Amino acid sequence: MTTPPARANRTLSAALLALYGALFLACWLGLGPQTLAWSLNRALGVVAYVLLALSVTFGALLGSRASPPWLSRAQQGGWHGLISGAALLLGGLHGLLLTVDAQSPQPLLAVLLPGASTVLPLAVGLGILGLYGLLVVWASTRLRARLSPRIWRALHLGAYPSFALLTAHGLLAGSDGLTVLYGVSLGAVVYTFGLRLLDRRRPAGQPRALAAPLTPPAIPAAATDPTLSPPVSPPRSLP
Repeated sequence: MTTPPARANRTLSAALLALYGALFLACWLGLGPQTLAWSLNRALGVVAYVLLALSVTFGALLGSRASPPWLSRAQQGGWHGLISGAALLLGGLHGLLLTVDAQSPQPLLAVLLPGASTVLPLAVGLGILGLYGLLVVWASTRLRARLSPRIWRALHLGAYPSFALLTAHGLLAGSDGLTVLYGVSLGAVVYTFGLRLLDRRRPAGQPRALAAPLTPPAIPAAATDPTLSPPVSPPRSLP
C-alpha cells in the first residue's frame, strides 16, 4: 500500500522529470537563448554536488555518537538514501545536457566514456568516473542483502573517492563564484569522516564494575586461638 508521502514524492519526481524533459527538448530544438543548456547544466551540477555533500556527510554520521539525536536511525537512513539517489540522478542529467549544448554539443559517447569529450576532457572525465563510482555505491545498497558486510562496506566507502573526483570535476570545469561552496562542502565531509574514525577507534562503553562484596572485618587470631592470648595474671588479694 502506497502511503501519502510516497505518492507525493512520486508526483513531485514525475513533475520535475517532465520539466527537465521539456527543457532538454527545447535545447535540442534550438529554442530559447544560446546559453540555455549551459545555464541548466550549471544549475543541475551545483544542486547535485550540494546533495552529494549532504549525503556523504549524513552517511558518515549515520549510527555514530555524533548523529543528530532528534532523528531516529530509520529516519537518518531514509534521508541518506533519498538524498544520495537524488544526487546520482541529477548528476546524470547534468552530464546528459552536454549533448544538446548549443555552443559545443558532445556525442553521447563523450558523456559515457572518460576522456572522449572534446570540451574540458579532464574535468568531464573525472565527473564521469565520479558518477560511475556513485552508481556502484547505489547498486551496493540495493544488493546489500546479497553481499557480505565486509564487501558491502568496502563498496560503500567508494562514496569518498567519488566525492573527491566530483569535487575536482567542479573545480576544473569552472568554479567561478563557487569556491566557498566547494570549500565548505569539502570541509564538512572531512570533518564528519574524522568524527566517524574517532568514533570507531573509541572503545565501546564498558559496563560499570560491580561493587566488591562486603566481607566481615578480620577477627584477630588471638581471639580465636587461646594459645596466642597473653597470659592473664591472677587477681590480687585484698589486704
